[in-house]
This record gives sequence, C-alpha cells and structure tokens, in this order.
Amino acid sequence: MTLGFEITIGINKCMKHIHHIIPKYLGGTDDPGNLVELTVNDHAEAHRKLYEEHNNWQDYCAWQALSGRIGKEEILRMKQGMANKGRKRTPEQLKRMSEAQLKRAARNRADGTLERTRKKQSEAHKGKKKSPEHMKNWSESRKGHKVSEDTREKIRKTLAETRAKLALQK
Repeated sequence: MTLGFEITIGINKCMKHIHHIIPKYLGGTDDPGNLVELTVNDHAEAHRKLYEEHNNWQDYCAWQALSGRIGKEEILRMKQGMANKGRKRTPEQLKRMSEAQLKRAARNRADGTLERTRKKQSEAHKGKKKSPEHMKNWSESRKGHKVSEDTREKIRKTLAETRAKLALQK
C-alpha cells in the first residue's frame, strides 16, 4: 500500500519518525511491514492526507502538531474535548460542573478578567461594519432581553456624546 503522496528527502535527514502505513484505527498493526520511517515534514504530510481522506480527529491533531501549528496544550485540549464528545452526564455531574463554572465566573469578575476580556472584544469590533443579516440576527437574539436602568443611562450618555461630536463636525 502506498502513502498517497510522494516522500521527499528532507533537509534534516537525521530526524525520523515511525509512521503506520495503515493507521491502527483502520485495522493497521505494529507489524514492521506496516511501519515506515519518515522525516517530520513527511510525517505531517502523511497525517494531513489521512485526515483529508478519513476525517479522523487524531490525524488532524497529529498533522497540526507535527507541522508546528499547535503546541502541547492545544493537543491536550483537543484530546480532552474529543474524549468527552457525546458523553452522557449524570444530573450530579451537571450540577457540579455548573457550580464550578459559576465559581470561575465569580473569580473572573472579582479579579477583573471578565471586564478586561469584554473591553478587548469591544475594542476589536469597533469600527467594523456589520452585515444586515448580522444585525437582524443580533436584534432577534435581544428580543425580550431586560435592560437595566444603569445600562439605559450609559446608552443615553453615549448617544448624547456621539450626537454632540457629529454636531461639531458639521
């Protein structure tokens, strides 16, 4: 069986990886006839091709990691996410997860993380044009949403400042 791409001789001829020609998830074994030595670049390319053909998350993760696009932390995050995908949780687990999330949110509010994140997001979106579809979806999502008096006052103040600036420009 071929790998489905041409193996090139890389610059670093010393660094080799062992790759399963037929992946274990497709029934491949650790038999020496199913193993091939590849350079790191060729190994990344092999996993890219396998991912495109079989859409397997492990191949995607290997391709991204071997090509230097993601690091160890992202690999672990992907593995954990896929391990929990579709997993059924008991009501007790859901309650504990909810409580932990509320504690994290309270901690983020207390140390200012939440406010800094919101400010960064706000700055990143300032001046960007929104499509009519985006504005319609946003409007629909806000229907029935209660706005506090404090927020109403901030909106009034911002509108007044904006109108004053526009009047000065004329």
